[in-house]
Amino acid sequence: MKINYVLAFIFLIFVSAAVIANIEEITLIGCTELNGVGCTCHTVERDTLVNVWVEGPESLYVGQTGYYKMFMAGGPAEAGGYNVAGRIGEMVLVDTFSTQHPMTLNELTQAFSLPFPTTQDTIYWEFGYKALNSSPEWDTIYSCGLSLVWDSIPDFRDRWNFGSKFPVKILSVTDADEKSSQPIDFVLYQNYPNPFNPSTNIKYSISDVIANPERIGMKQSQFVSLRIFDIAGNEITTLVKEDKFPGDYEVIFNAVGLPSGIYFYKLETAGFSKTKKMILLK
Repeated sequence: MKINYVLAFIFLIFVSAAVIANIEEITLIGCTELNGVGCTCHTVERDTLVNVWVEGPESLYVGQTGYYKMFMAGGPAEAGGYNVAGRIGEMVLVDTFSTQHPMTLNELTQAFSLPFPTTQDTIYWEFGYKALNSSPEWDTIYSCGLSLVWDSIPDFRDRWNFGSKFPVKILSVTDADEKSSQPIDFVLYQNYPNPFNPSTNIKYSISDVIANPERIGMKQSQFVSLRIFDIAGNEITTLVKEDKFPGDYEVIFNAVGLPSGIYFYKLETAGFSKTKKMILLK
């Protein structure tokens, strides 16, 4: 009889530990603007000095899985956690650094805190997003990053922020057929390094083939502009403003004198416009 009491007591301890662990796991979800209000178990206030952003494909065909990264920098930056969520599409795990809670299938979170190499570094998590038949023409990926003081105590010293909403255009098979018949004129590449301090390289390409039947095969110049904007939309500088022949080009953006933060670079010509994001981190 005494043995049965002992076994029952051990069983209760095991069940209690499992319940507590499950509750702690649930607190990791519901932190994006889609599913919640941020990492409020650490601190209620969001901190805009924590930089959070998503990079990856801006368009996907129905049934296609795109692979993305959620980056984070700033804050205490000893370790970090994250959450990403898709409104309609399916969130896909790509490694063991992340987990998906069965109660919130459209949201991913960290499996464990990821350390920063130094407080000046940027860390990231990889994840997948699959466009579904039920997806609208546009879907959105939401993100939230938590920059930690790595002491296992959730308090005000830990800082968090939402990332900018990342729109994804969902393309149908018809879109694919139309796109395949149109040559690509321009490519704007992601700047390198990113984040950067104080300078970064921006590459872009102009194709030999122009999307104009009367000019196919002609190496004709086109007017090109490449401008830099801050997060409020104010123009900072113009890097390129001249006619360019087909080819590969690279320019250097020097941000000496500018504050840390998110900036945008925009490539434009008569029939093309593309904008990408970069991070200045001092």
